[in-house]
Amino acid sequence: MKPRKILFGLTSFMGLALLAGCGGSNKIRVEFWTGFGAGVNGTLNPLIERFEAANPEVDIVYESKGGYPNLLQAIKQSISNNAYPHIANGYPDHFAEYANSNVLLNLDSAGFIKNPETGVDLTEFWPDYMKENQELVDNSIMGLPFNKSTEIMVVNQTFFDVAKKLDDTIFVPATWQDLAVVGPKLKAVAADNGWFGKLVKHDGTTVAKPENPTTAELETLKAEVAFDMFNVGKADDFIPFSWDSTSNFFITIIRQWGSLYTERGATLHSGTLKFHEGENRVKTLAALQFFKDLYAQRLVGTPQNFGESLYSSVPFKQGRLVMTISSSAGVKENLPGSSTDFPFDVSIAPIPYNAENPTAKYVISQGTNLALFRRGKATDEKTRLERDAAWRFLRYLTYEVNHEFGKGTSYFPVTDGSKLAVNEEDARYRDYKLYSDFLNATDNTSPMETAIRDTARLQANVYQDAEQAWLKFVDPAFLGSARVRDEIQYVITKLFGGATPEGALDEVVAKLGDFQ
Repeated sequence: MKPRKILFGLTSFMGLALLAGCGGSNKIRVEFWTGFGAGVNGTLNPLIERFEAANPEVDIVYESKGGYPNLLQAIKQSISNNAYPHIANGYPDHFAEYANSNVLLNLDSAGFIKNPETGVDLTEFWPDYMKENQELVDNSIMGLPFNKSTEIMVVNQTFFDVAKKLDDTIFVPATWQDLAVVGPKLKAVAADNGWFGKLVKHDGTTVAKPENPTTAELETLKAEVAFDMFNVGKADDFIPFSWDSTSNFFITIIRQWGSLYTERGATLHSGTLKFHEGENRVKTLAALQFFKDLYAQRLVGTPQNFGESLYSSVPFKQGRLVMTISSSAGVKENLPGSSTDFPFDVSIAPIPYNAENPTAKYVISQGTNLALFRRGKATDEKTRLERDAAWRFLRYLTYEVNHEFGKGTSYFPVTDGSKLAVNEEDARYRDYKLYSDFLNATDNTSPMETAIRDTARLQANVYQDAEQAWLKFVDPAFLGSARVRDEIQYVITKLFGGATPEGALDEVVAKLGDFQ
């Protein structure tokens, strides 16, 4: 029998008595920290308010640390004086550090998972998301999945549609080998037709961008212009493809070429590099050489090649590239919207894979989990009440309203709602139905909602489709794996900065000697 949801009240008479003894003035305070920005908080805050309305004895004190590195640092600093929150989200790498400091609660042994009234059915969570929380510490469940994403390729579809009218061999690449063929054609069609520094019409002809057009002139141009390449001055400024995360870039391509990244040992405290030794090294270097060759042709780059520190969204919207791999959760950041008078259409595609190793169609699994922290003394009634309230809030976000959260943020739901019995009276089924209806809608919507829907469909119909054989992965976390990830991001940067594959690899490996 599935657990029954409790919306109101505490789980013990003693807890109610304590509240009554305080005259109702003292609520159970639950501190909740995340690394979310304003976009996600716009969806999260109303959900927090709904939880508090349904649980009036609880006060959720929410604080965003403005980014995951800031969140990790804040929690690490708080551990020294036991000032960490009751609940926080984080990546497996981060949770490994918290678990090593013994500040995380094992949700299973604490009695939360199997609680007959407020427990959860673990079989309803997507297995690959649950695995992250079950393999951190043996025989333990150190968190539940919360906000999950992957990587997708966002395409300037209008560019491809116009380019194909002039060269019908042009197509959106499905493999890296496709990119090696199509990339030069994209550069050639733009150069041969004088697109650089101009406005490009739907028929492939161009018009100069006026400095101060009147409203009437602008409206006339909008009807004629397909996209704006004013910011692309010359051929070398046009790099068709970019990848936001250099860490994910390196980790994904070496897997697609058959290498391994890291390997966790028998315990949380042991982990080693694998990509630099033996046959793995040969495959890693082959992957790096392939992309160095693409870079030499100015076909592929990273945000740094466009003068950006983290993301390719700005140059993408400027027409300086036409394909970008980004987090599915950040798809809306790549929409041209109000950034130009001549917005283009985007399409969402899987990331390319290695055609020479088609059984290794790897795409990374991203996003965070939610954990409870060992705040307070377990023997104190106040601590028990706080942990109970924190657990119910964690359950609420991961198990009760996660589909709604995903719809509003473009994160993917962490539970498989199709396993729920059809019951319009059940709040969890209604949450799933809300997302399912959104996924299947065919009406015209805003570009943002369309992009979020198309991304969700890609996840559901491609990445999670067994027949298409995509392999979503996350490497097991160990103490120090966050530092490994921080260092390997520089392999691609050094490679594109002039280093040889061997030089770029060996320089980074030398800094990680304690993981060899």
